[in-house]
Amino acid sequence: MDQDESRAKTVLLAVYLASATKTDELRQLFGSSDWTGAATRQFALKILLKFVPETADPNSYLSLVSDIAYLRFERTDDGKELLSLLPDAIRLLAPDIAAKVVENLLSNGTAAVDFYEDDPQLTITAWVFARIYSIDASFSMLDLISAVVSADVAEPLPEAVLQWRDGVLRPLQLFYVYYPSAADRRRYHLQEYTTADPKLIVESLLQPTTAKTINRDVATIITPYMKYIATVSPNEIKPWNSFFEWLVITTATQFPIIIELVKHWNGPEGDSNALIDYVSAIIASCYQCSEATSQYFEAMHVLQKRGSYVVNLADIIPVDDSESIEDQLASYTDSDSAFKFPHSPLYQATPSSLNLLDQLIISAAMISVYVPTSLQSITKLRFFGTQQTQLQFLVNVVRGNGREYAYRDDSNWRTLRSGARYLKNKSYVLAKLSDADIDNAFLSALLDFGRIGLVREIYIDPLQPPLELEDVEKHVLKAFREHYDGASNCNATRGSLKTATQVLHLIYPSMLKTEKLEQADVLLKATHELSKYSLVLVQGVPLSPLQVRINNDPEQIISQLLQSNEKAYLQVDEMISITTNLIIGLEKSPGALHGVEFRVVRMCVYAALAADDFSTAYEYCITRLWSHADEINTHDQDLLWQVFFAAGRYVSPNAISLSPSPGFRSATRSPMMMLQLNNRIKCLQLQMELLSRALDICPERHMFEILNIWQGFELQVAQYSAK
Repeated sequence: MDQDESRAKTVLLAVYLASATKTDELRQLFGSSDWTGAATRQFALKILLKFVPETADPNSYLSLVSDIAYLRFERTDDGKELLSLLPDAIRLLAPDIAAKVVENLLSNGTAAVDFYEDDPQLTITAWVFARIYSIDASFSMLDLISAVVSADVAEPLPEAVLQWRDGVLRPLQLFYVYYPSAADRRRYHLQEYTTADPKLIVESLLQPTTAKTINRDVATIITPYMKYIATVSPNEIKPWNSFFEWLVITTATQFPIIIELVKHWNGPEGDSNALIDYVSAIIASCYQCSEATSQYFEAMHVLQKRGSYVVNLADIIPVDDSESIEDQLASYTDSDSAFKFPHSPLYQATPSSLNLLDQLIISAAMISVYVPTSLQSITKLRFFGTQQTQLQFLVNVVRGNGREYAYRDDSNWRTLRSGARYLKNKSYVLAKLSDADIDNAFLSALLDFGRIGLVREIYIDPLQPPLELEDVEKHVLKAFREHYDGASNCNATRGSLKTATQVLHLIYPSMLKTEKLEQADVLLKATHELSKYSLVLVQGVPLSPLQVRINNDPEQIISQLLQSNEKAYLQVDEMISITTNLIIGLEKSPGALHGVEFRVVRMCVYAALAADDFSTAYEYCITRLWSHADEINTHDQDLLWQVFFAAGRYVSPNAISLSPSPGFRSATRSPMMMLQLNNRIKCLQLQMELLSRALDICPERHMFEILNIWQGFELQVAQYSAK
């Protein structure tokens, strides 16, 4: 048998013995001169790796691997005798065919095995890991792999293998015990647990965890894995940061996870740097939480206190930077980037950061009683909010849901005002606002919500009130308008109009008299007077103050009032007063007051005639119109003669006839008839007087018409008198 044929048959023998797990025979073969002449120790390890069945007992071959690495064989010359163990079909192969078979067997999928001549332990380590990864690739059965790394062999496995077993395999086995369904969704091969980014592995291992299981999972899965990664990673790598990043991201939506974890876990043991990073993660998780309820803020306080406790456990005591957090955040142009973990200055595990967190939690909890506001929103408002942004936020908090807030009692309002001052002066959330900004926001809301007594207590009665009287006036006028427009009726003793009255009288007229306040007061009086009458400006809708203001035509309002209320014309002075006050209160031009009395009396004359009350119409014409004729402007002069003409030619539908008919001449004139005739004649004489006044002031083109009617009345009186 030549040398090539001998080599091929020897290798085939090794392959056969390995596949049959005949380790004693293999040991004998590998120690023979036939093997040393045919192949190397590295080649022997390749054969064991490829051909020993995965289900074989590791105790049967691991010692052989160790013997190969350490070259612990008894030299023999009985390799040829072992060839008899080969089946005839293999043993009798032609030399060239045997060589070809060997080439095919060892080239088809043979895993490379690193061999270290001077370091047998490293060689064993490399082979065991190659064996583990080969089994995993073929079967993904952790029990088979566990049998390899837990084999009861005389010589312990290398430390690197045992570390991997305790840091990767055991945690992974527990993971599948805890979460059996995850076995069907396995995402990574075993080799990737060492080579992949630890962030991905941590995410995979903790994907199914909950607040109830997080402490168990961290203790039995994550901690061993992190310790293993620390042993195989360069010194500058911080393995625990992978877990802390997962913690911050996850608790943004599942905050109970970190609550339960921090209650029972003091962080990585024996690693001061990791403890400091743990505190940073605790701080960051609070800022990332989007919840805004008292339950969560109380939990954040617990986290903040636990963070302070954990810092004290570290041998390294963190020191505040010389540059303040505020100065560091000033370099951030985007507020969102200021909350990225772990680089944000907010997350430094220092006393100042923890104190800041405490203040901001108090602030967020205080505000969320009124308007739910997350911790991050409060923080952005403090460090990135403009003066206008902070002011708008305060207004939203103070006003909130107007329907609910209107029923807050005075003590709640006082508490909220004190809280706003805390936000400005203590936690600096509203540091860009002045005290006046805060009080202006509160005064406006208090007036709008009708908290009259509290407004008086805070802004009116004190010897040194927080706002100037001129500022108070602006808010009073604004609130007056709001309550006025919101009133459903014009009665100033009820509803919103009553509140408008109370608002106005906070400062007027006892403390301040200005034109604007006087205008509001007279508008209020006029509106209240209108409530005494039946008046509809919009069909089907009772008169409201807003309609009065929108109508914006006082005389038109009075005209409709006189049409709707039969006897209203008798209250001529009240009609004049209402009209005058509406003109002033609605801020019409000063010229609108000129001639207002004439125009109102004129409307009352027409209303009296419509009511068949000639005597009142006559009285108004003579005593209220003619007596002031010289004061009337040119336009109203034209209206003056018309009203006299209308009253002068008026004929009552109930007037008796004075025509000298045969029946009239022959009828017996009773005293009652004589009284009626006399009254009629007297009425005609008064009408003639009114027509005479009309003739005095009417345009020339109308004189003939007026004179014609006057002469007709004169003829009636003359005919009766002659009889």
